[in-house]
Amino acid sequence: MPEQHDRMSRRRFLSANATLLGGFGLVRAFPQTAPASAAERASQAQAVNSAATDLALYRPVTVSSTAYGPAPAEFAVDRLAETGVRGTGWRAGGPDPQWITVDLQGPCRVESVVLVFEATLSDPAWVPAQGGNPYASTTGWEIMSSCATAFQLDVSADGTTWSTVYQTTSGTGGVMHISLAEPVIARWVRMTATQQSNGAPLQVNGFQVYGTSEHPRPPATGWSNWGGQHPAPPPALATAPDGTVPIESGWALTLDAWAGTNDGSTLSTGSADTAGWVSATVPGTVLASLVEQGHFPDPVEGLNNLHIPEALSRHSWWYRRPFRLPPGFNSGPGRHVWLEFDGINHHAEIWLNGTSVGELTHPFARGAFDVTSALTGGEQVLAVRISPMPHPGSPGDKGPSGVSFLNSSQVSLDFPSYISVSGWDWMPAVRDRVSGIWNHVRLRSTGPAVLGDPRVDTSLPKLPDTSLAEVTVVVPVRNAGAATQAVTVSAAFGGVQVSTTVSVPGGGQTEVTFSPADFPALRVSNPRLWWPNGYGEPALYELVMTASVGGAESDRRTRRFGLRQVNYELPPLTIDGATDRGTQVENFPLQNARYLRIQCGQRATQWGDSMWSLSVFDTASPGTDLALGKTATASSVDNSSDEPGNAVDGNPNTRWSSAYKDNQWIQVDLGSVVAFDQVEIVWEQAYALNYVIQVSNDGATWTDVKTVSNSGPLQIKVNGVPI
Repeated sequence: MPEQHDRMSRRRFLSANATLLGGFGLVRAFPQTAPASAAERASQAQAVNSAATDLALYRPVTVSSTAYGPAPAEFAVDRLAETGVRGTGWRAGGPDPQWITVDLQGPCRVESVVLVFEATLSDPAWVPAQGGNPYASTTGWEIMSSCATAFQLDVSADGTTWSTVYQTTSGTGGVMHISLAEPVIARWVRMTATQQSNGAPLQVNGFQVYGTSEHPRPPATGWSNWGGQHPAPPPALATAPDGTVPIESGWALTLDAWAGTNDGSTLSTGSADTAGWVSATVPGTVLASLVEQGHFPDPVEGLNNLHIPEALSRHSWWYRRPFRLPPGFNSGPGRHVWLEFDGINHHAEIWLNGTSVGELTHPFARGAFDVTSALTGGEQVLAVRISPMPHPGSPGDKGPSGVSFLNSSQVSLDFPSYISVSGWDWMPAVRDRVSGIWNHVRLRSTGPAVLGDPRVDTSLPKLPDTSLAEVTVVVPVRNAGAATQAVTVSAAFGGVQVSTTVSVPGGGQTEVTFSPADFPALRVSNPRLWWPNGYGEPALYELVMTASVGGAESDRRTRRFGLRQVNYELPPLTIDGATDRGTQVENFPLQNARYLRIQCGQRATQWGDSMWSLSVFDTASPGTDLALGKTATASSVDNSSDEPGNAVDGNPNTRWSSAYKDNQWIQVDLGSVVAFDQVEIVWEQAYALNYVIQVSNDGATWTDVKTVSNSGPLQIKVNGVPI
């Protein structure tokens, strides 16, 4: 039987448009001639008889076994047949042999089969990490499966009697195009793998059967069947009461592999073809949109999450929204029009009317892009490419063993991000890693002076008397123009009005601070305070800020805020962050002893216990450190340079540090029996939450003289009241 093995790289394969996805003119078979280049094979794939269709697409599939995780049988016939982790597929749950069978649901003329494996023969076997978490070092791009090196294809008309139509012992994995010597009539097609490339589970990302249907078959569909219709025309935009224009309906969405192009300058024009795109929910995520449109089940119900592929987080996604500026929106001469994003995940590339207007990264960043020059006189088209977090990890979904893990330490490379969406012991992975335009999008029109987010600080100077609040308002302002501008900035809330004029250079910015010292109106008598739930009314004020240039309003912003004073009372021990030092002095009844020991209990940090110095004093003779230069020993050290003698050597820049364990100790031999009643410890930031001061005359029998706790509860006070 003739066969062809595709040995080109995944990147070349994809760029050549030869992914052979269902519904895109899939090949019947390649002619058996001299080996062709990747470009030639792509051309052949496009030129082949379009009547050849993937008869297996969305049809019922049965398999020999399934690994626990998001790799069920139906993913082998779901259209996303790419090699590597960008494809979806069925992963077997055991060793050789393994089989997969598709029911074509009617007699069909079968001419060829395309098998797409996640792995290629050249992919090395994945080696789990040592320790409790096998996924600890994964990035999410590792191939954790094998391909079949020996397999056969069987067909059947009744599902019971089978005939072998192809077999090989030289499978290469990746994409394999198999032409049958003669077409056969069959309803069932089975692939049986008898030998795998390594010890990892077998994964088939595509099981495609090409030919023609001899009889009518029932309709079949799957999650990737988005149809060929254009999304409904988007609704017209409207101006909100604050003067902005929300863009939060009428978006269309598609996977990068199905966009027809990954050129944002094309997709952000009216000529782009959006047939087959689906409606998107904005604000929302990719997965939320696909669930809302009925393409996936609710992932939090039962085991539905196992029927949503991990490949969602290995692809970029395109959002597109045509619109017209609403009547009354001021985009005329001298105005700047800003496109504002309050939150995307994880990376956004943004185009408007064929022009790249900017990029935005990580879910907690916000962006405002000056799109004035990109606007046209008629319909506008906005296109946004959303790329998921670069290190999605390979989550250990909780299976029959009940074991699940945070997928990988590599997720920290994408911080700040939503760490738990990659899976943890208390939740499974969110398959798209909450990718999407998850927060608000709007247009805003301003003059040259543009306001930023204000900060409001409240002090209640008479506590516990709350009859007076001193309010400080800090307002950023920038100049989007080229010339220096005199900008009048005003702030008003609850009957209070303050204003000042500042000079802002072209392209520059400054902060305007309204303080009670300069603006007595900010000393608010009998304020309405914000209280937590159960403590009083959560009163809010509306802050209205304006920036004016030449007497004309340039920008206006409103924010709601509460007047409140929040205090945190920390534990007794305070470590100076600038020096990593915290001094603790403990007094106790006068002792006469030769040895002193600090028996530490629980650690305050993930490290051990660490002291810059340990000093012993008799307060009757202050200034004499009885421990200076004496012999010190300890239960452990974390490395040879942090030995116990460093704590008593008089050098403030050397320290003792224990192993990363609780219940460690350090002791000092004072040389002879002496009197003392005070210990001073200079802790490094790795201090003990609790410890016991002990004394001894022989170094063997110890007496407790004081127990010290540094773990006092953190207390929060709101408006002077403990919460």
